[in-house]
Amino acid sequence: MSLRDYPELFRLARARGRSEEDYRRFQAFQAGLIIRYLERRGVELRGRRLLDLGSGFGGYSREFAGRGAVVVSLDLVQPAGLASAAVKPIRGSALELPFREGTFDVVFCASLIEHVASPRRLLEEVERVLTPRGFAYVSFPPYWSPVGGHEFSPYHYLGESLALRLAARRAAPPEWVHRVQQEAAGPRTFENLYRGWGLYRMTIRRMRRLLAGTGWERVDLSTRYLPVSLVRWPLLGELFTWHAQFLLRKRA
Repeated sequence: MSLRDYPELFRLARARGRSEEDYRRFQAFQAGLIIRYLERRGVELRGRRLLDLGSGFGGYSREFAGRGAVVVSLDLVQPAGLASAAVKPIRGSALELPFREGTFDVVFCASLIEHVASPRRLLEEVERVLTPRGFAYVSFPPYWSPVGGHEFSPYHYLGESLALRLAARRAAPPEWVHRVQQEAAGPRTFENLYRGWGLYRMTIRRMRRLLAGTGWERVDLSTRYLPVSLVRWPLLGELFTWHAQFLLRKRA
C-alpha cells in the first residue's frame, strides 16, 4: 500500500455509512489493496474460483470478479442486485458450506471468524472446499485491540453487559445496516447479538493455536495495510494490531 492510498481509504471509510453502495465502494477499494497484497505473494485471481465467505454487502465480491475471478459469495443474508455473470450469491452457513471438496482455488474470509461460535469448524470447512495447494485469506480485528469490540468499541474492555448498555445510547445505525445485519432485539450477551451470528473473543494467539498441527501452511502473518506490524509480538500485537491478516495455503 502506497502513501497516496491512505487519503482515499480514509475518505471512503468516513462515507461508508451513508448508503449500501457507499459501503460497497469502501469494500471494493480495500479489495483492490488486498489483491495487490496477494499478487506480491504469488496469488493470482484471474481465472480462479474464489469463495467470498461472509461476503456482507458484496463490495469485495464485485472487485474480485472485476479482476477476473469466478466468485461465489456466501452469507446468511444477501443484498439485492449482487448476482452477475461472474458473481453467484448464496445464502448459507460458514460452518456447513454447501460445496464439494476441492471446489475453490481461493477462499477470502475477512471479518467473519470472530463472529462464529466454532472458529475451528470454520477453518476445517475452508480447508475442505479448497483445492490442494489452494490459498485462504483470513483476517479479523483482535478482540483486545481498540476496534476488537466492533460497534461496541471501546466499551468491550468493560465487559459485555456494560458494553451493551453503553453502546445502546449511541445513535441507531442507518436502516439499511440494520436490515442486512439483522440485529436481535434486546441481546443480553455478544453471542446472541445477531440472528445466526454473534461476537466472540478471537485473538491472534488463539488463531495461531487453531492452526497448529493442521493441514495449513502459513504463508504470511501481518497487519492489514500497514508496512510496520506488531502482530507477531505477544501482548503488544493483541493490543495494537487493528486488523490481523493470515495468508494460508492448504498442504498437498
